[in-house]
Amino acid sequence: MELAGENGMRILMIEDEDQWAACAHEAISTETGWTLVRAGSGAEGTALAGASAFDVLVIDRVIETDGSDGLQVLARLRSMGVTAPALVLSSLGQAHQRVEGLEAGADDYLAKPFDAAELRARLKSLARRAGYVANPEVIVLGRLEVRVKARTAHWNGQHIALSPQEFNILKLLAERAGTPVSRDTLWAEVWTDFPNLPPQINVIDVAVARLRRSIRAVVGDDLIETRRLKGYVISPVYAQ
Repeated sequence: MELAGENGMRILMIEDEDQWAACAHEAISTETGWTLVRAGSGAEGTALAGASAFDVLVIDRVIETDGSDGLQVLARLRSMGVTAPALVLSSLGQAHQRVEGLEAGADDYLAKPFDAAELRARLKSLARRAGYVANPEVIVLGRLEVRVKARTAHWNGQHIALSPQEFNILKLLAERAGTPVSRDTLWAEVWTDFPNLPPQINVIDVAVARLRRSIRAVVGDDLIETRRLKGYVISPVYAQ
């Protein structure tokens, strides 16, 4: 669900229940230039929050579609460098539960049920307090995070030590997740210093083998599949 505006607040809502998504839709419908992007699962929300900039995050405490805990989702986003202010929504509204939310990195906590006017006021307050914050660019594939601006990769929060060349290969595979990347494409995109040299198959295969070893040292398994006559692809098993 998305309401688009030319200039204004951009909000990401991670919420699995249509009722509360509709309430958020109502809350922003009166505001010119506000944009609401809804993610129906924790995994989808994590990917969206890492990939582009939002002014405010609205995160459900219990996301039943994929069994996510909203506080854990928020903690992961904070570890990824996503600093946009966050409002946690929950039917768990007791004082100690609000404290848990704030300690997990939330900037505000709103108990369900709530009305559109209250949500709108909270969003305005958060946006004024924080101003616009651009998130770092992060490609999230399951437990794999490829942090483009930082040029680092992480698995389940654990750093994967990569050489610059290994990172460039992994970034390309992550950007095209689900589609095999041919050796010709790898050569053209990674080995940019040799534009007039035909693809050196052995060089490419050795570099991918090094990347696999670096990943395996942390993950304990091989994330990259070789597709005969097509190239390399991050395994769908690990990209979800």
